[in-house]
Amino acid sequence: MAGIVESYKKIFENKKMQAGLFIIAVLWAVCSTMLDIATDKPENFGQNIIDIMFEIFVGAYSLQFLHNAIHNINNSVLPSFKEIKSNIYWDMIRLNIVWTFYAVIIIAAVVIIYLTTIHNLIFPVITCVIIAFIAMFAYYIYLAYAENLVPKGLFNIAIVFKFIKPAFKDTIIKTCLFILITLLALIICILIYAAAAITGFDTIGFVGKDYYMLDFAVISCAIYFIILTWYLAFPYSLINTYKEKIRPLLRKDDTNGENV
Repeated sequence: MAGIVESYKKIFENKKMQAGLFIIAVLWAVCSTMLDIATDKPENFGQNIIDIMFEIFVGAYSLQFLHNAIHNINNSVLPSFKEIKSNIYWDMIRLNIVWTFYAVIIIAAVVIIYLTTIHNLIFPVITCVIIAFIAMFAYYIYLAYAENLVPKGLFNIAIVFKFIKPAFKDTIIKTCLFILITLLALIICILIYAAAAITGFDTIGFVGKDYYMLDFAVISCAIYFIILTWYLAFPYSLINTYKEKIRPLLRKDDTNGENV
């Protein structure tokens, strides 16, 4: 738990960037929601072009922060937006495309097997659970990239399986704790909406479709929380595990490759 508290403390050290991240969250929420309203696709959050653009930007910012943190640049505090190196955007897009492709191929194979042979829901459910489990360790792919900002060797699907055994305990514990924190935040959002519904505050400031000003406020805060937690605090909390247990494996693989 101490590592989680330390992670949040670290990302809050730079108060100026907290303001900047909150502004990003508000712009993200407003632009995405307004686009959904304009295209007559309400409740489509997380699937339109605006979301993708912001995800790329915040993802690149996260990688720059992790790079600085691994090398203790400027005491590992949040960097300014202008510090993001241009190559990070392209490398991150490539990594996301490749690893998403792997997941899609596996899921497609499971669906085909289910439809053609095994008509048992347990099989696809177990497979999805396994994919979700492996996805936790995919964060080390991005930490490995963040260290030197070079994607070489990180497109190999087998590499993630090497991380499971050495980083299992630390990763599981921290993932579960961050999930609990996220669930707590979700409960708070539900309570806010419930209180607003009781008082009638939820229908103040109509914007369009089924959206009101409260929705914009809650969505903005939710995005801000996701940025702080899953883009910054969580991967930052894994840095020590990466340095102690993952980096030696990667360096061993590089050495073996050179010897061959």
